[in-house]
Amino acid sequence: MIKKFDSDSPKTALLDGDVDFGYVWGGEAARLWEENKKFKYVLAEEGAHMFFDLLAIPKDATHVDAAHLFIDYILRPEVSAQISAEFPYTNPNSEARKLLTPEQLANPASYPTDKRKLDTFRNLGKASVLIDELTTDLKNAQ
Repeated sequence: MIKKFDSDSPKTALLDGDVDFGYVWGGEAARLWEENKKFKYVLAEEGAHMFFDLLAIPKDATHVDAAHLFIDYILRPEVSAQISAEFPYTNPNSEARKLLTPEQLANPASYPTDKRKLDTFRNLGKASVLIDELTTDLKNAQ
């Protein structure tokens, strides 16, 4: 039985004790683990989606030079490490990772150990329509 469907802050139901387990986004899971080590991060036996964020400059951007300066700034290892201290998402900057604490690097939601179970999203073609319908039905069944 599904008790709750909350993609805005799925960790809240876990922290409040409303549910015993949940499907939680990587960054939320990392924060959950930081707040309470009793929670365990587990990748499904079938695998999970690999998570990543990116920075992009739209082709019609009016301040391209400023955008490049901003990206260059946040990619500085010391700045990138500070961001990771506040937001424990996986840090792709290898030089910044050298500045992270052992506890940060031990966060299983930020740095999963079994990467073989992670896969990137794929274009599912027409099947995505069925998945959208099933997801909508699931959310409405609460």
